Amino acid sequence: MSTKLEPADLAYAAALVDSFAVLRVRDYRGTGLPEVTIQGRIAALDWLALVTGVKVRSIPKAYNRHQCTEHCPDKHMRIESSSLRWQVTGARATIVLHGCLPYMRVQTRDAWKLVEAGLAIGYKTDVVNDMTRRGWVIPDLREQPRARVALVR
Repeated sequence: MSTKLEPADLAYAAALVDSFAVLRVRDYRGTGLPEVTIQGRIAALDWLALVTGVKVRSIPKAYNRHQCTEHCPDKHMRIESSSLRWQVTGARATIVLHGCLPYMRVQTRDAWKLVEAGLAIGYKTDVVNDMTRRGWVIPDLREQPRARVALVR
């Protein structure tokens, strides 16, 4: 992985987040954690996983498709498929959104709200160190009291 993400990398990540992501604050034990989720059959999710250090998850789906009752011999057809999900939460989401914000156009307001929420909570030092190694610029995060690893800057 390069030592610094190029502006083109950040713009590409921003385009994916701006176009496909669901941005929300998730309640975790009374703390609002920023969360960024992209789900679907999008080839670029593997690249996002690489630059953010998360895994793309396969999400299985199964449902009954209701056929017409007049012309079709079988009223219900069992459909099984899957989609892919890339998701970052907490400090990792804050760092990603902070890097993408200058390039976002559609979900800018929601992204700013999540960055502000993320700056107000503590972070895990190993997450920040990992994102630093991956080339992300780290905003001024509030250190978590239980952090055990020295912050790499």
